[in-house]
Amino acid sequence: MTRRAATIVVALVVAALVGVGLLAVPGSPFEQRPTLGLDLQGGLEVTLQAVPPRDRELTKEDLDRSVSIMRDRVDKLGVAEPEIRTQGDDQISIQLPGVKDPAAAAAIIGKTAQLELFDLQANLVAPSIDVRTRQPIPTPKLYDLLAGQQSLAGKGEPDTYYVFETKGKKLVRGPVNSKEAALAKWDGKLPPGHKLFAVPPDTVVVSCGVGEESCPGVGQLNPTSNNWYLFRYTPPEVPEMTGEDLDLSGTRQDFDTRTGEPIVLMDFTDKGSDKFEDITREIAQRGKLLFNTVGGGQGDYQQWLQSFAIVLDREIKSYPTIDFEEYPGGITGSNGAQISGIGDIGDAKDLALVLQTGALPVEFRTLDQTAISATLGKDSLEEAKTAALVGLLAVAIFLLVFYRFLGVVAVVGLGIYAAILYAAILIFNVTMTLPGIAGLVLTLGVAADANIVIFERIKEEVRAGRSVRAAIQTGYTKGFATIVDANVVTMITALVLFAVATASVRGFALMLLVGTAISMLTAVVATRALLAVLAGMKLLDSPRVMGAAGGGIPRWLRLDYIGRRNTWFAISGVVVVIAIGAIAIKGLNLGIDFKGGTQIAFETPTPVSLDEVRAEAARIGEASAQIQGRGASTGGDAYRSFTVRTESLTTSEVQGLQANLANAVQAEAFGVKNVSASFGRQIARGAILAIIVSLLLIVGYISLRFQWKFAAPVLVALAHDVLITIGIYALLGREVTTATVAAVLTVLGYSIYDTIIIFDRIRENMPLMKRAPFRVIGNVSLWETIPRSLATTFITLVPIVSLWLFGGDTLKDFAFALLVGIGAGAYSSIFIAAPLLAMFKEREPEYARRREDEAAVDVSVGGALLETPVAATPAPAPASPAPVEAPVTASSSAARERRQQRRSGRRPHGRAR
Repeated sequence: MTRRAATIVVALVVAALVGVGLLAVPGSPFEQRPTLGLDLQGGLEVTLQAVPPRDRELTKEDLDRSVSIMRDRVDKLGVAEPEIRTQGDDQISIQLPGVKDPAAAAAIIGKTAQLELFDLQANLVAPSIDVRTRQPIPTPKLYDLLAGQQSLAGKGEPDTYYVFETKGKKLVRGPVNSKEAALAKWDGKLPPGHKLFAVPPDTVVVSCGVGEESCPGVGQLNPTSNNWYLFRYTPPEVPEMTGEDLDLSGTRQDFDTRTGEPIVLMDFTDKGSDKFEDITREIAQRGKLLFNTVGGGQGDYQQWLQSFAIVLDREIKSYPTIDFEEYPGGITGSNGAQISGIGDIGDAKDLALVLQTGALPVEFRTLDQTAISATLGKDSLEEAKTAALVGLLAVAIFLLVFYRFLGVVAVVGLGIYAAILYAAILIFNVTMTLPGIAGLVLTLGVAADANIVIFERIKEEVRAGRSVRAAIQTGYTKGFATIVDANVVTMITALVLFAVATASVRGFALMLLVGTAISMLTAVVATRALLAVLAGMKLLDSPRVMGAAGGGIPRWLRLDYIGRRNTWFAISGVVVVIAIGAIAIKGLNLGIDFKGGTQIAFETPTPVSLDEVRAEAARIGEASAQIQGRGASTGGDAYRSFTVRTESLTTSEVQGLQANLANAVQAEAFGVKNVSASFGRQIARGAILAIIVSLLLIVGYISLRFQWKFAAPVLVALAHDVLITIGIYALLGREVTTATVAAVLTVLGYSIYDTIIIFDRIRENMPLMKRAPFRVIGNVSLWETIPRSLATTFITLVPIVSLWLFGGDTLKDFAFALLVGIGAGAYSSIFIAAPLLAMFKEREPEYARRREDEAAVDVSVGGALLETPVAATPAPAPASPAPVEAPVTASSSAARERRQQRRSGRRPHGRAR
């Protein structure tokens, strides 16, 4: 790059920084703020799976119609910038950042809104009805209701199944529409202590209880537990009316003029009005007949009044009676009907909203649900900011200490990188998430790595006698290919991760991808231009100022890495066997992301003991819950932050648990994650697929850029690193989450970063060292690149340590796996990949001959010299006495290259010192 071109680039960078300032500085007319994800501002994230009826398949129109209805509901809730989209063939992903009541929002958006109006007494079947008096009989436990119906269930083809634990009669699965779906959680086999019950054909289970004003046959108002009923179900005859008979435009929330209580008014279509009048007439006539016959026409006639039940998603919302004295011919539907006894005005508005938007075309079940309070999100944001700032400062200090003037340039380059990255986030409206910030912090290491690769090259050229300007030009020319290869591999893993990951981890993949691309731009263009502009300074002629003083590689690093490969292979073999043994014997501690369940995080104003929280969980029926304290403890087992993990809980059960914890230990700042077992298996399959695809793509790229013999050691080294990382998780019993998978995939990219640096130098030295056996080529290449490899590893680990020390739980999950994996990757690049490549290459005829002749030469490895062996084929006799070939040292490859240039008539820039 010429000085003029460099000046233009620097001017453009300054202009870009001014633009970034206009976007970022508070009070600027162009000010923009980054969009925060729900994990940083609180909100709700839900993944729903469509469950079509058994008699037809799910269609794209079903999903599109469902998305439209859900978006309409969300708009009525007033959520800003919601994201609702289809995912796969049968799923819908919903993100609602900033929603104030995540639990209520979750209940609304996924509600099927299947409105049904039953003639209550006519359609209740035994044991839910007294056949003589036609009075409803509630059953307190669903288990008891279905247990006596299994003889009837076996006489047809049931379409609804439930699974219960026999101890406590707790429902653990259902309703589902097939036996296979009911047992899918246990791979098709019912576990001991469980029972599978089917609902008899032509019937449905309907509930009524908590949250309702009253329930049929229950002698109290505001019931405190659920009650269950069995209804006849033979559409289109029963139920007599459905949501299709409603006029949605006239359905709204209102107030009862007599009591002032909130109600929901329903308007009917013309056809619906006629149906309503016919049904109420039949109900009125039946009530009068029962009063006259069974009741003998004596006493209070109101106890014989019959009802019709308004059922929403198989829950009884209201069951108004028809007074046969007041309405002997039924009630005309021209004025609609009303649902009363709803509760507060919020419940009435929610019910009206669901009815107004219409019924979803198919039923949906929740696969994954995460609700985060605004307080918890704010705490996570502060922790992430601290980790990012500390990581940036630590990287800057390292660069300044070890690279002096070049370090100053690198720090300026990092500042440019951070500014451009922030501008990209603002301009493209990238939603910032907690994993995304982890990716951003990690890219600080990426950006610094690119500078280190080039700066080490520049220092080599300065030591070899080139001028500063020539060293910069040559360093960038030689380092460019290495930077591209290493960063492309990182971007491959980020792309794969983005394609298969869940929404929470995609933020990490996106920031890693964008950050890597921008870091290449700043290192190759901006930093280079800055160095080119400053290269004319007389001060820079000093090797000490450039950090290039000294003789290069210290003696203690000059080991025979290639010759001692059996030792390295044995050490790695033992470690890998231990890792595989830990995985096989102890197994992995899979989190709820993979095996399903409910996880509730909360905080308390003052430290609370674990025993107190466990006692409260046991009191409310969650004795098997896993309860852990987070953060620093006080007094041994008292904490302010906790996580509670249980089997999957329903929305009402989660709300009950939260309320009890709030009362017992003043719990606050709740975060809830609920994952179904089937979704966990889907995530696990996606994780395995992502790792396999990443490995194949990396191997393909290395084969294309190098040779297939270079790809095989890479594959072995990557497998080595992944196995060790997973093995350590098994040994320590650490929980494996989606964050762990993201970190393992990132390890694949970073592990190969050092390997590419070494392989690139080996490829460069092969034509320069035409007489040397491959053991010598490999060792010299390692000597020349180990400082650079160690520096890039260290600079990557610096921000990761910052994540580990200052980040929240999610960031710590990333950091731990990255610390282990990148550390293993640094080892495997030097002690596994390079020796393994030498083993493959030494079998080629040319290198086999050189190896045979190596024994004839005294090779001192680990000392000051490594003699170049005599070539197998004698060289032609020179016209003049042949010069004595200099010993090959760790810094001599540049000198050899200059000799070749002189022989071919080209003169290098600068002069030898």
